[in-house]
Amino acid sequence: MKNSSASQLTLAGVAAWLALCGPASADDGTKQETPRAQSSLSVYGRLDLSVETVHAEAKSNVSYGTAGTGRTQMSDNTSRLGFRGIEDLGAGQQAVFGIEFGINAPNGSMVSPPMRNAYVGLRGPWGTLNMGRLDSDTPTGSPLYSQAARNLRWIVHDAGVVAIGTRVLNGNNRVSNAVTYKTPDLGGFNAVARVNLAGPDRTTTTSNPALKSPDDFKQYQVALNYKNGPWGVGTGYGWDDKKGGFLANDFKNKAQAVASYEAPSFKTYALLSQEQFNAAPGARSAVKVWLIGATVPFGVHRVTANFMQRDVQLDRAGKLKKFQADYSHSLSARSTLYVFVDRDVSNSHLPNTLATGLGVGMMHRF
Repeated sequence: MKNSSASQLTLAGVAAWLALCGPASADDGTKQETPRAQSSLSVYGRLDLSVETVHAEAKSNVSYGTAGTGRTQMSDNTSRLGFRGIEDLGAGQQAVFGIEFGINAPNGSMVSPPMRNAYVGLRGPWGTLNMGRLDSDTPTGSPLYSQAARNLRWIVHDAGVVAIGTRVLNGNNRVSNAVTYKTPDLGGFNAVARVNLAGPDRTTTTSNPALKSPDDFKQYQVALNYKNGPWGVGTGYGWDDKKGGFLANDFKNKAQAVASYEAPSFKTYALLSQEQFNAAPGARSAVKVWLIGATVPFGVHRVTANFMQRDVQLDRAGKLKKFQADYSHSLSARSTLYVFVDRDVSNSHLPNTLATGLGVGMMHRF
């Protein structure tokens, strides 16, 4: 995490950015009135904190606990502060922009890097185009991660102890130096394509001697989605392109399929994916992932449970197995209380890889 002085500098930058959102000035210093009827700026955010008891056995590799011990902790679950806007350009065209900062609420610092997303783009009858640091909260979304989010239901919005987007699904959600295009909806269908022009947030060379420049490593994703009544389905594909080829156990590509059915009294869903690696001897070249789950709302209450499994790439006999569930109670349209449980086996082939988490938290949106 950044130190307090760095956090103060970042917050000062936020204040300066807000000041720039006011009436613009001409070169001679006179004010130019912003056409308020044609433009809009929204400020939004979320604060989400939980208190958890976690225990990780000696060979567990979860990031939220310390192997071989247990502890009670307060955790932030992707709190954020964001600004997004639209300018009407006429003829059905809009300029869109946004910037979102991640906040570590328990100690008041900013996350590192501080910006969850920062983008500018265009939207019209032809679709939406964004570029910058992009994720699922941008207008185009993230091809594979947003496809999963559209059909599944996350436990505590895929954050903290129960986060699976990276650990299990390898959704590759948040990337820098990216361009994404999303088509308009056409009879329930839409398609999304993204290119990451400089690898996964890399700005320096890596251990691969062929990667002499950041843009020697590019990433691509495409997705096709369909929604018709209670049914939702989607399929997608992502792949890496590395100059000079792949090193041992490097990720190469993945294919994903997801489906959901939503009735008034419940929603059920399933996801399947397979990833390909440049496997070293003894490791897997193909890693299979599956997830099934269901959520049941009743009034201001909701119960959700997910069960999933991922092949361990470095151990041909190992499986990562995870069960998680939560109960949430909506105090209002903006405030929610919740309790959750998560049980994670890092590798079913090895002893002492179990980690458990139990927590209670509150989220407020603004």
